[in-house]
Amino acid sequence: TILGLIRENVMEYSKLYARVNRQYSSRDGRMIVQGVAPEAIWTECCAAINELDITFGQVELDCYKVAGYFAVCNAAIEDSDIALVDALTVALMQALGKAIDKAIIYGTGVKMPTGAVTAIASTASQLVTISGSAHDKAFFQAIIAAAAKAESDYSRGDKLWIMNENTYATLMSEAVALDGSGAYVAAINGRMPAIGGEIIVLNFVPDNNIVMGYFDLYVLLEKLGMTIDTSEHVKFLDDQTVLRAKARMDGKPAIAKAFVAIGIGEAPTTEVEFPGNPSQA
Repeated sequence: TILGLIRENVMEYSKLYARVNRQYSSRDGRMIVQGVAPEAIWTECCAAINELDITFGQVELDCYKVAGYFAVCNAAIEDSDIALVDALTVALMQALGKAIDKAIIYGTGVKMPTGAVTAIASTASQLVTISGSAHDKAFFQAIIAAAAKAESDYSRGDKLWIMNENTYATLMSEAVALDGSGAYVAAINGRMPAIGGEIIVLNFVPDNNIVMGYFDLYVLLEKLGMTIDTSEHVKFLDDQTVLRAKARMDGKPAIAKAFVAIGIGEAPTTEVEFPGNPSQA
């Protein structure tokens, strides 16, 4: 039984999927990337128009698969007081969404997309360490200075700030102030104070790490959509039903310098663990 394309549903469980530059193709693809727009040239009204110079680059993308399945005893499905198959379907969509988000940030590029942080891991200018002793105004001044290293020339979107809940709480504590009524408030509300940009909480990002960038410059190539299948045959003798979710895609930053990794108190982390089958490493 094919439950069909689940792209729209995965968008509910992935916080970055809708923010990147998504391309769809049934074959490996090349994404054309425009260079920096030149400046037009002033001249006399009747003079010849000057030719402008602009360059284009390419991002080559392959095909990898993100997938997983649950095998469930048929008796458990039959006796469940909840719609167990529906619950597991939602869990599969959540699993895909989490894996896609993690790959967009930290993907190794080996049988998975190349993450934004991975792409800048050897670029010293894009890895910034903020002193752990900086507080209040000095703290946010350091954040603003770090964000300035992300190049926005090619972006048509807003900057995003990715961090976990603990780091978000740190930002709130640094932004606490008294309002006119004498109440303590933290003027964040999901956006970075002073410099702007939406804050997205993803708990696979290590503590005291912030990834900032223009995610419309991250290219995600999808192939043949995302699907969830069910089968009673593969585990027939085990009396189990299998639910499987899969998606085929690749991705990488079109412009790596559009991203910055920030570490508070120590250098930013550039690698995280991914689950996997050791036989396929």
